[in-house]
Amino acid sequence: MTLTRRALDKIAICSSRLSANNYISVAKKDFKTLDVQPQDEVRVFLIRSDLNRELKPNDRASYKTTLTKSSQVYCPKDVRDQLELETGDLVKYIIIPGNEFPGLSDGPIRDKFRQLFTSTSVEDDQRDPERERPNATQGSATFSNKMQVTGQVTVPSDIMEALGLIEGDTTSFMIKNPNNGETLQVSKQIGTGKRITIVKDEREDLGLTKGDEPQILALAKQDV
Repeated sequence: MTLTRRALDKIAICSSRLSANNYISVAKKDFKTLDVQPQDEVRVFLIRSDLNRELKPNDRASYKTTLTKSSQVYCPKDVRDQLELETGDLVKYIIIPGNEFPGLSDGPIRDKFRQLFTSTSVEDDQRDPERERPNATQGSATFSNKMQVTGQVTVPSDIMEALGLIEGDTTSFMIKNPNNGETLQVSKQIGTGKRITIVKDEREDLGLTKGDEPQILALAKQDV
């Protein structure tokens, strides 16, 4: 049996809707496939499946949690914010027993298992461990860029290099709406395409809409 086949035998890929208490129900028929029990740790991959457009990096997320006695898994706030999920939204979930696979970015099967999910582009960690990190030449830098409808803003390459940042890093950003002066300080992960995402709640707090160009102060990563 190939490694990919063994991986497929240990996962459950189904659809569900987010409940009012932010849980996702796991179909009982998946228990035989998963071989998990209540309170077991599982890794969950969520993919938005009710969007009438091509999937973007922020339409999917990965996290660890435990399976409840009622056959549910919790969807944490940071994941709900990233996917902009609300009660009743439809998602596809991929669930893997926590003791089977350590993740897509660690362990001996990482390369083959990442290939398995290429079709859905699920990523556990967007950092490339072999990518050379630039030497930071300054502690902070300011930039402006047009915000997309999903809240994504691209961090310019020269800013990334000056701050010693690479894709996958998480650092602090001070985001300001120049039109009303509203300001918010948040931690953001720099995703593929050197993008950060200002989630729905943050956009509402700042009064930002598609096409706005927020002023952003980025800090160098402190724990390199």
